[in-house]
Amino acid sequence: MEKQIKIEEKWNKAAHEYDHTVKNELNSFKGKAWLELIQQHIPQNRPLHILDVGTGPGFFAILLAGAGYRVTAIDSSQGMIEKARQNAAEAGIKADFALMDSHHLDFADDSFDLVISRNVTWTLHDPVTAYREWQRVLKPGGSLLIFDANWHLYQYDRELMDKVKQRDSEYRSQYGEPDDDYYGPKARRDESAKLLLHDQQRPAWDNGALAALGFIEISNDLHIAQRVWDEKEQLLYGANPLFMVAAKKNG
Repeated sequence: MEKQIKIEEKWNKAAHEYDHTVKNELNSFKGKAWLELIQQHIPQNRPLHILDVGTGPGFFAILLAGAGYRVTAIDSSQGMIEKARQNAAEAGIKADFALMDSHHLDFADDSFDLVISRNVTWTLHDPVTAYREWQRVLKPGGSLLIFDANWHLYQYDRELMDKVKQRDSEYRSQYGEPDDDYYGPKARRDESAKLLLHDQQRPAWDNGALAALGFIEISNDLHIAQRVWDEKEQLLYGANPLFMVAAKKNG
């Protein structure tokens, strides 16, 4: 519980910065690119009730509700939920937002057709418990879409760290100083803040965890960054590119 409180405090402090990022994404090619990517993996012939876990400032919620889906979005950070509500209102989008721990959902079993998340799993202190909850609220045959990256793995993998340093150097020579050094060779390993997945190879870890829970039709896409990142992001973060994990609830 103490670790979860610290995580929530961290994201409350980051809400303003992430809000700026999300607004830029919504006003760029990324909104359309993300929506097209998601729609390739969900049914198009019937209404869907979607749960957006860890919505942050509401990027997925706004995209999906704007496309006509019924969306419920949650986040454990009060600051993020406030930004999400504000952004949805400004966009004229209707979605349900709630403050909620991703590990313990206040929804009935079999409530949603799709559970989706972006850059959430790596922040969880108990991802197996979270995945079990996401499975519980999915309808039989419902889909799970996870988008994430090995954001901290370079701190534990010397070969990957070398790749990160090379890309960081190339970025600086082309664009100057990155916006921040949270991800990059200046970022230091903090064992006190380490979470379970920081040193795990993903999506292999996710595949195993989901299979153990009974998910079926588990698949990965390791090349989505080419579709949803701009050139700067692909250069700076390309050593740890985004991946997608897709799976279905048995039944």
